[in-house]
This record gives sequence, C-alpha cells and structure tokens, in this order.
Amino acid sequence: MKQEMQAVRQIINTNPFIKLLQVEVTEMQPGTGQACLAVNVSAKHLNPQGTLHGGVVASLCDIAMGAALRTLGKVGVTVNLQTNFLAPGYLGDRVMARGTVVHDGNTMVATEATVSCGETILAKATGLWLLSNKTALNLTGQRLVPEMGNR
Repeated sequence: MKQEMQAVRQIINTNPFIKLLQVEVTEMQPGTGQACLAVNVSAKHLNPQGTLHGGVVASLCDIAMGAALRTLGKVGVTVNLQTNFLAPGYLGDRVMARGTVVHDGNTMVATEATVSCGETILAKATGLWLLSNKTALNLTGQRLVPEMGNR
C-alpha cells in the first residue's frame, strides 16, 4: 500500500491544476481516509481585495477531500461541494487543508475539509463524491481514466 500511496502522491503532484495552484501534499497515509495539503499564498492566489481568493480555498477543500478518498484506494468525482468561508487568508500565509472521509459508502462517499492558517480556521467544507467502478491506480502506478455513469 505504501507504493500505491507514492503513486497517488505522484498523480496529485503532477496534476496541472494542482501544480498551477502550487499545492503540496503534506500528509497522506494509506487506509486513513485523511489527507493534508498546504499552499504558500502568493500574489497569484489573491482576489482584487488582496486576500486569498475563495476559488483557491474551495479548490483546496476539493483537492484535500479527493486525496482523502484516494487513501482508501477509491476514485470518484465531486457531485456536491459546500464551502463556508469564515476568515480571510493573506499574502505570505501558509494555508493548510485537511480532508477527511466521514462516510465510506459503496457508491457515494461523504467528506469534509477544514482550511486553516495557524489556529485560524479560514473555511469549512463538505463534499459528496460519486465513486467510479475503477481503482485509483493500476499495478504500475499509472492513472486510470474512471468510467463515470453511462458515458
């Protein structure tokens, strides 16, 4: 399973969108249903008011919850993401996002995420995921393209 987690980290770390946001995986252990990510807030992460953009925060939540799902060896797509923004983040902050699986079903998985900077909680989110019938990785660690629904 350790090799699988390294392969999952590789997938996450090479995803073009995640690279664009400069997100790093800081914690991801097999079978835990939890993952932690971090981003150092730079100018490209800011909204016109000079604070951390809500789209970045929501993306961090989504990525953290998806990474938590993958620690269980599952693949899915977000079908619902509810984000509550509680405090702003600022240029230079190191922002952490922790995703957790709270219900591991056969076809749907419920998740939650907390985004924080130090002791300050910036956002809380919940997510609902539709599972694919594929596993996260094949034996060589290559990404599998999940088949969703009837497509």
